[in-house]
Amino acid sequence: MPEEEISIRALLHQCLNSTDERQWCDFVRRTQPMIANVIINTFRNRCEPNTSLVDDLIQETFLKLFANDRKALRSIKNEYENTIFGYLKVVASNVAYDYLRNPDNKVLVVSLDDAVVPPFPDGLDRIAFNRLKDRIQTQLRTLSSTTRERDESIFWLYYEQGYTAKEIADIPAFGLTIKGVESTLLRLKHVIRDSGLASETG
Repeated sequence: MPEEEISIRALLHQCLNSTDERQWCDFVRRTQPMIANVIINTFRNRCEPNTSLVDDLIQETFLKLFANDRKALRSIKNEYENTIFGYLKVVASNVAYDYLRNPDNKVLVVSLDDAVVPPFPDGLDRIAFNRLKDRIQTQLRTLSSTTRERDESIFWLYYEQGYTAKEIADIPAFGLTIKGVESTLLRLKHVIRDSGLASETG
């Protein structure tokens, strides 16, 4: 079977057990479009990134993945094809979110009327959700749970990127069933509601 036709799971296994840089180049070539799509979709509801910015964030994503002798990639339980893609999506979305949350970064804001968005927490409409994103993030970071970072990722994957509960549960790094994801989302919705943010729709 030609190398370009092997599964991404098999390719990653080869890469991690070889010094052949051509295999890593193939891994980058095959995963880069998906990473770019995640970054663009993460920006979709708030800003319109130019090509140069998207390229920079793709590069940063791969730098995180390849740091310390590919430690992040070696930590993946490479059992299923969607495990790898799910992990890469989380890393890419976190890179984009980190950029958006930095007040020193400037990007072109797009009209909310052109945005295509996932569902929103109870009590918030599209405009309110976009206006209150930073405050919602601040509220989520007040959680004292040992799973705070995991729960934050689940919240934004669902409400920002439009992942379903099943798609999130399919990411082994979270270690949750579909019911577990739904329970986490329900708990976080209550956190937002109890904070009073959901009532700030005016």
